[in-house]
Amino acid sequence: MNIDWNSVSSPLQNYKDKILQTVKPSIEMTLTPSDDLTLWQSKVGGLPYLPIGQTYPISESGDNLQLLAQINFAELPENTQYPSSGLLQFFINPFDDLYGLNFEDQQKQDGFRIIFHENVTQDIAQLQQDFPISELEDLASPVVGQYTIKFTSAESVIGIHDFQFSEKIVDVYKTLGDDEGEAFSEAYDEFFASNGHRLGGYPFFTQSDPREYNDAIKPYVLLLQIDTDDNEGMEIMWGDSGVGNFFIHPDDLKKGDFSKVLYNWDCY
Repeated sequence: MNIDWNSVSSPLQNYKDKILQTVKPSIEMTLTPSDDLTLWQSKVGGLPYLPIGQTYPISESGDNLQLLAQINFAELPENTQYPSSGLLQFFINPFDDLYGLNFEDQQKQDGFRIIFHENVTQDIAQLQQDFPISELEDLASPVVGQYTIKFTSAESVIGIHDFQFSEKIVDVYKTLGDDEGEAFSEAYDEFFASNGHRLGGYPFFTQSDPREYNDAIKPYVLLLQIDTDDNEGMEIMWGDSGVGNFFIHPDDLKKGDFSKVLYNWDCY
C-alpha cells in the first residue's frame, strides 16, 4: 500500500503515526478467469491437486467438499511469512447454505477442510484426474469457474472493522461522537480499505470480527481472504456481497500446522 498522505483527509492526518505503526506485509492476489490450469497451480476454484491414493475430502454428513482455493507456496514472491514450498488447499461445502461454516465451532474442519501437501509433484501420472465434483457451475457455491492468481508483495494497515482498531488507532464513536465518528469511518474505509483477495495483512468484514469476543483466538492473524468479485468475467459472491476469511495462530503458521485454522465469512 503506497499511501499519498497529501490526499488523505484531515481527520485521518491526526492519526498518521498510529496508522503507520500498524503496517504489516501482505501478498495481494489478482484473479483472472482461466480455462487451462494445471492441477498443481495456485488457483481459486477449479480442480484440486490430489495425489493418487489420497481420499477426496468430504463432510461428516457425506457431502463432497469443493476446492475454494489452493496456494502453491513456490509461486509466491519472496517473503518471510510463508513456507517456500508446499501447497495449501482450502475446501468448503458447496451444498450447505453456510458454505460449511459452523458458528458454534469455526475451527471444526467438517464443512470445511484445510490440506497441506508438503511435497508437490508435477507428474500428472501420480495425480488424480477424476473428481466427485466436476460441474463447478452447477454448485450452490460462492465461486463459479476457476481463476489463476497473480501474487504481488504489498503492505496493509489495520482496517476499521478489525477488533484492535479502537486500541491501536481510536475508539471512533466514543472519542469522536456520532457525526464526526461516522465521517471518520467513511473516510478511513475510503483510504485504507482492507477488502480484496490477499494472503496475510489485515482482514475485511461486512459485519464484525469473530476474534473480538473470544480470547483464545485474539492472537490469530489473517491467512487467506477471498472477497466477492463480480468484475467482468468474475463470479465470486459470498451471500450478499460478502467476504470469506481464514485465520491462523502465528506460531502454527511458522510450524506449518494448519489443523486449527479458523474459517469465517459474512455478508451485508
